[in-house]
Amino acid sequence: MRAKLDNRLTAAAALIIPGKPVADIGTDHLLLPLYLVQNGIVPRVIASDKARQPYENALALAQEQGLDQWIELRLGEGLEVLNPGEAATIVIAGLGGRLIRDILAAGKAVLVGKPRLVLQPQKDAALLRRWLAQQGWRIMAETIAYEGGHYYQLLAAEPGRQRLTRAEAEFGPCLLRQAPPLLRGYLGEEKSRISALIVGLNAHAGPAAQRRLRQLHAQLRKIKEVLAGLPCRESDRD
Repeated sequence: MRAKLDNRLTAAAALIIPGKPVADIGTDHLLLPLYLVQNGIVPRVIASDKARQPYENALALAQEQGLDQWIELRLGEGLEVLNPGEAATIVIAGLGGRLIRDILAAGKAVLVGKPRLVLQPQKDAALLRRWLAQQGWRIMAETIAYEGGHYYQLLAAEPGRQRLTRAEAEFGPCLLRQAPPLLRGYLGEEKSRISALIVGLNAHAGPAAQRRLRQLHAQLRKIKEVLAGLPCRESDRD
């Protein structure tokens, strides 16, 4: 079976350091490790899952494909399955930004090996970016993937200093600088989502609702500012 990746995982694969070992944390269906090894992109992948059944399924698949010499399955939580320096790139994709932050915070002993982090938060990307900057990580690259009617933000971070503005934390320093075609579509979707939240909250007059409304209006203004400064071109949804 030749592994085929969707747009989201293809974008993640493009951010990996080629030719060096990779760790895929929460590998699930093993698609990314299979693709990386089958295409000779990396020599070895450590793939992990915290749940026994997905771990056993992935292990059986690696053995079935005759790739268990190059794909090592490990059962365990987060980064506890790794030793410092074992992987040049650590991939954590498909989890919320808060959970990714917590996994990284709990695995600081592993991160002393200074790997590249390839992260794909399902939500709370701004929170994750702020935490990375506070903890001495620099965002080196970012991209957006469009798959199944959804936009996904992906980033690659390496040890280094970085100070983020509010807009950079919210929308990504590299994304704002490079303005990839999909950024307009992503921001348009965020604009619609926040506008809907504002409409829903307008019916509530309590102090908490009013504070939240002020936050949402500020976010909406910033999105409109960023959209106004983007080049006029069609979103690429290939």
